[in-house]
Amino acid sequence: MTNKNTQITITGDLEGLLFSETDVQLLIDVLSELDQDLRDKIIGKSLNIAFMSSESIHELNTNFLNNDKPTNVLSFPATKEDNAEGILGDVAICPKIIKEESALQNKLERDHLFHLIVHSLLHLAGFDHKENVEADLMESLEIRALRKIGIANPY
Repeated sequence: MTNKNTQITITGDLEGLLFSETDVQLLIDVLSELDQDLRDKIIGKSLNIAFMSSESIHELNTNFLNNDKPTNVLSFPATKEDNAEGILGDVAICPKIIKEESALQNKLERDHLFHLIVHSLLHLAGFDHKENVEADLMESLEIRALRKIGIANPY
């Protein structure tokens, strides 16, 4: 575990999903143990996680990414100025979609949610998956982090 905790705010209706600030801190700690550069980007920053309806996340997805559909999770990295002030960014999550995907993929809801949070944290730290090399690196970090907490097969 790290000595410098992230300020984590969780809002909205989790719709029965089991998830807390302690879970987020665990995921941040595990990621930070994998890579020093990643550690420097995510440790001790402020992070907001908002659980929202499929209608609300649909609106965000349309307005910010021009994707006219609901989605499971969206990541909004802080600007360079905000990041310098200690803000990592915001994550929007739709519990309804998490539950539906978990059932379709025969995964535990908690495992799927943890995977998406790890994925979001990597986006907030500046990772992307538009290019194959970066996608492979992101996937490798996700798998390593999730295995450290006992999720053997996140995909």
